[in-house]
Amino acid sequence: MRWKAFACVVMLIGCQPRAATFSAQDETAVRAVADSAVRYQLAGDWPAWAALFSEDGVLQPPNAPAVRGRPALIAWAKTLPPVEKAAFTNVQVRGEGNLSYGTSGYEFTLQGLPPDTGKQLWVSRRAPSGKWEVVAVSFNSDLGMPGQQGRNLSPGKRPK
Repeated sequence: MRWKAFACVVMLIGCQPRAATFSAQDETAVRAVADSAVRYQLAGDWPAWAALFSEDGVLQPPNAPAVRGRPALIAWAKTLPPVEKAAFTNVQVRGEGNLSYGTSGYEFTLQGLPPDTGKQLWVSRRAPSGKWEVVAVSFNSDLGMPGQQGRNLSPGKRPK
């Protein structure tokens, strides 16, 4: 009788769903989303850019409230001047199962504004369809705050 109970336990454990792996193909797909984001920004194709996000995706721009959901993302992006330059640098992607995260630098120039460089962190989730969707992005500039231009505010170098 004990062996039957043991066999049932082994079968139940063996039937548990396993976490999906994060493969090289997944990394390529997540990188492709980042490449598409740059392409859509340069083209000013904000609906296509917002479609890279999940329905409830969140963008956390610097010095501004969070922007949540595709319609709000499109509305926010349409307030920007035309994009003259957009690039992600040193893109790093990691993941486990149906979640991934990426970090990168960025170079961004909007018409009529000085060039900006900074860094970003994003999180993506594999949707039931298998498509990778961005669920959250947070980015910030390496440039000083207004009135702080030219001052290095890195830790250990902050003004006293």
